[in-house]
Amino acid sequence: MPATFRFHQLPALLAAITAIGSLVTLAGTAIWQRWLPAALWHIVFAVGALPLILSAMAYFTPVLTRTPEAPKGLAALPLIALVAGLGIVGWFVHGIESMRYLAPWLAFAATIGLAFWMHRRRRACLGPPHACLRWYSAALFCLALGLIAVGVSAPWSDYSQALRIFHLHINTLGFMGLTAIGTLQVLLPTVLGQPDPAAPRRLARDLPWSVAGVLGIAIGAAWWWPMAMLASIAYAWPLLRMIRDMRVAFGNRLWLPGQAGPLLLAAMVGLAMILVHGLIHGVGMGRARDVLPLFLIGFLLPLVSGAVTQLLPIWLHPGAAADWHKSQRSRLAAFARLRAALLLGGGLLAAAGIEAGYFVGMLGAAWLMAAMALAMAREIRSPRPPR
Repeated sequence: MPATFRFHQLPALLAAITAIGSLVTLAGTAIWQRWLPAALWHIVFAVGALPLILSAMAYFTPVLTRTPEAPKGLAALPLIALVAGLGIVGWFVHGIESMRYLAPWLAFAATIGLAFWMHRRRRACLGPPHACLRWYSAALFCLALGLIAVGVSAPWSDYSQALRIFHLHINTLGFMGLTAIGTLQVLLPTVLGQPDPAAPRRLARDLPWSVAGVLGIAIGAAWWWPMAMLASIAYAWPLLRMIRDMRVAFGNRLWLPGQAGPLLLAAMVGLAMILVHGLIHGVGMGRARDVLPLFLIGFLLPLVSGAVTQLLPIWLHPGAAADWHKSQRSRLAAFARLRAALLLGGGLLAAAGIEAGYFVGMLGAAWLMAAMALAMAREIRSPRPPR
């Protein structure tokens, strides 16, 4: 790493990779149709989202534990996950057999390394850490289970289909979903400049329901569908309660222009839409193939767009004056309500199997890329902001 590198800069790079991966995946699925679908979806999830979420966890953990910033060396863990993601894409595209066996365990090693570091930071915390940290630990547990499942699916070919289904659900609703639910309850009050006193109690109370729900969904989807149907209710209950509580606590401020609230709200609604789609599919009325574009367009893209809107200025200059951060966020949040509505609409179209939803998602990904590129261009052109 260059001497000027600081850990907070890594999530910005990985967010850009996620945006690019989203555009490539949606375009490849809708237009090119040359690569295997699994290769395309692993571009956005394994190459983009997985390293991004690991780096975001490492970024937020010092805040949640009131400890110093993550050391530079910790950047190796998301980068190892990035290499693992590229490796598994290489397996799908070029049939590199060694990557099929090695990539899941590389990502597993990065997961265990981050979990161990987070455990040490928890022990170093003066007083109890923020309740969100337990959600991060649970999310890493889900990721580890998913990586083990896909890792053993190669030698255990007789069980590979069920293990891959388990891997898909435990990584999307478990790793990504639990991370998002925990983070949103910390990030949204910051975005809106209004505390949410009920968040710590809600986080502590709802985690067992969410973990039980995602385990039941993953196991049930792989082996016994009625379990997944029941577990969806357990997973949905705390999610819907969180949306209701935030609507009561923040009211119309969630939808105000010029800030990340509309995009983050869209991500919460999009996650609820995924559960509804799963229930519809369970009674034979929906197609399983439509859930991944719904997840990407209706949940992941608004989530990353909202997080980038709030956090990119801090990632660029953590010591800058608050007015500078506010100005940059206002530019990143341009047309946030329109983008949120478009992404939710695109997710609904994709869930219904309508290809136009893919093009709406491509627009959302391109918009995010353009917003980040403009922010970086302003950063290069302008002098360093005052501290």
